[in-house]
Parts: sequence; structure tokens; C-alpha cells
Amino acid sequence: MDTLLLLLHVIGGTGALLALPVALLARKRRGAHTIAGLVFVAGMAVAVGSALPLAVLVASPFLAAVAVFSAYLIASGWRWIRRPGVGTSAAWGRGMAVAMLVAAVPMTALGIAQQVGGDGLGIVLLVFAAIGGSLAIEDLRALSAERLGKAARTTLHLGRMIGGGIATVTAVLVVNVAFEPAWVVWLAPTAVGVPLIAVWSARLAPKRAASRT
Repeated sequence: MDTLLLLLHVIGGTGALLALPVALLARKRRGAHTIAGLVFVAGMAVAVGSALPLAVLVASPFLAAVAVFSAYLIASGWRWIRRPGVGTSAAWGRGMAVAMLVAAVPMTALGIAQQVGGDGLGIVLLVFAAIGGSLAIEDLRALSAERLGKAARTTLHLGRMIGGGIATVTAVLVVNVAFEPAWVVWLAPTAVGVPLIAVWSARLAPKRAASRT
């Protein structure tokens, strides 16, 4: 069973990794971007869906926490671009955000325990818990807004999908790059990707402002 899950995890992650650059570089409209985005989401769904039971089988709370974090990024990013923040979609969005906030608590506790125990990877969980918690709060605030324009939803979609892409690249690096301390490999894509999200969000800021006027 664990071999099958690992195979699915690799296949899903590979598909997501191959689709990622196309989704990022293609013009943001129906066509190549949409198709690549669908492949990316499907690949991540398979990768995360197989990682969770695999984490149970190998008794790895760390892997489970990373999978939950990645699942939230993809689910939130997908929801923001596919559905407006109203009705049943808003309820699902709030549920996912609250679930991420709840998950951030044991992630933080585990990260602290690992750090105290001398496991440097604890910092990874602390960073992921902080990012996941802050994004969940941002989602809840956005869902409570009286009006949320398309540009604002696109910004939210963009940030979470790039976050999911960071998770994909991180997985590839962790498997293929031997470097100590290991937490540097885990957090290097985040250190590069978070500023990228900030720059891209800033580029969309004028459109967000125009949509509110």
C-alpha cells in the first residue's frame, strides 16, 4: 500500500511540477493558463491525497502537517478563482480557513517540540504554520468584505497557487538535494517565492483599487 501511495505521490507531484511554469508564464485568460492550471491542481490533489494516508502509514506528523498546509493553499486558490465569495462557496471558504487556523496550532506545537529536541526541521513547521494562519485570516477578512472585486479575488488566487507551486518545488528539492542544515532546503523556495507573490500582488493593486471605485 505504501508503495502505491508513494507512486501516486510522485506522479501527481511530477504532473504539477511540469504544469506549473506554463500556468505561471501563460497569459492569464482561458487557454494555456487554464489548462495548465487544471493539470497543476489535479496533480497537487493526487500528491496531497496520497501524502496524507502515507503520513499515517509511516507515522510522520511532519509529513501530515505539510500535506494539510499544501492542501489548504490549493483548495483556497482554486475556490477564489472559480467561485465568488458568496453563498455556499463562502461557507466552504470560511470552513477551510478555520480548519487551517486550527491545524496551525498543533503544527506550531510540533515545530516547537522539534526545535527543543534538536531537530532543525521544526523551524519549517513554524514558518508554514505562520504562513497558513496568516493566509487563513486574510481569507476570513476577504470573505467578510461587503464587496470583493475580480482583481482582489485574482490576487488571492495568485498568492495561494504560487504557494502551492512553492510546495511542489520544495518537495523536489528535498528529495534530490543533499544539504545541511536540511531546513535551508525546505525554506529556500519559500524565501524566493514569498517576495514574488508580494511583487505580483503589488502589480494588481491598481486594478483592485479601480474595482472599488
